[in-house]
Amino acid sequence: MINARAKKKSLRVVLYIGLILIGLSFLFPFIWMLLSSFKSQAEVLAIPIKFFPTEWNFKSYITAWEWPTADFPRYYLNSIIVLICAVTGSTTLATLAGFGFAKYKFRGNNFFFIMLLATWMIPFQAVVVPLFLWVTKMGLNDRYLGLILPLMLNALGIFMMRQFMASIPDEIIESARIDGASEFRIYFNIALPMVKTPILSLMIIHGLAVWNNLLWPLVITSTDSMRTVPQGLALFTGLNVVLYPERLAASTTACIPILLLYIVLSRYFIRGMALSGIKG
Repeated sequence: MINARAKKKSLRVVLYIGLILIGLSFLFPFIWMLLSSFKSQAEVLAIPIKFFPTEWNFKSYITAWEWPTADFPRYYLNSIIVLICAVTGSTTLATLAGFGFAKYKFRGNNFFFIMLLATWMIPFQAVVVPLFLWVTKMGLNDRYLGLILPLMLNALGIFMMRQFMASIPDEIIESARIDGASEFRIYFNIALPMVKTPILSLMIIHGLAVWNNLLWPLVITSTDSMRTVPQGLALFTGLNVVLYPERLAASTTACIPILLLYIVLSRYFIRGMALSGIKG
């Protein structure tokens, strides 16, 4: 009995050590980027590599923020506008479509749902040209609406919401209908509160994808005033030299908004991911 307990405790310690090492392996690139942003240009390129800066250089953040050819305050504003609108629109469409697929039985329900899932398998690069032509014909290129609309379409979100909406007991919805509740009220007052945790998880997942998206803003925008943060980072260069501390400083600050979003909603995200593994 004692040997079994000791063996179980040893396995738990080994498991925790393994998880800590895996966690550190994921954190290491971010920590390296953060520390390198406080180094000088010579220290970043120094061989042998120095993990900690000899002298802490805070000017790289000021220099990156005030760089003459990169308007980072404007890029952040654009990215935040696109993030809020795209995530809000995507979540609304996903919950509406998920509720419809889960709770309304109509001809072609499964067929349309399978076709929707099939679009999930098509890489964005394969549809970027026809999507660009469609947005251009609508006169939305180089505008916020042109940036936001394609990023609102999220097959993964509809799939997630459909799975969670299906777990809501039909008896609750039927009781609400008998009491005279409208379909919108059932959706808004009954369905949404019961899937709050998955909705917040979806917001984090889709928000990360929208914030880091580079290809679509690069295709649809042509003026500096409409650039987003990933574009600014991709085009951030010096004159005949790559300014590594400044680029790393800009990259570090670009991680802050989505990191804050995750910290605020992390417990809901973890619960949502745990629940997603047991939903049928």
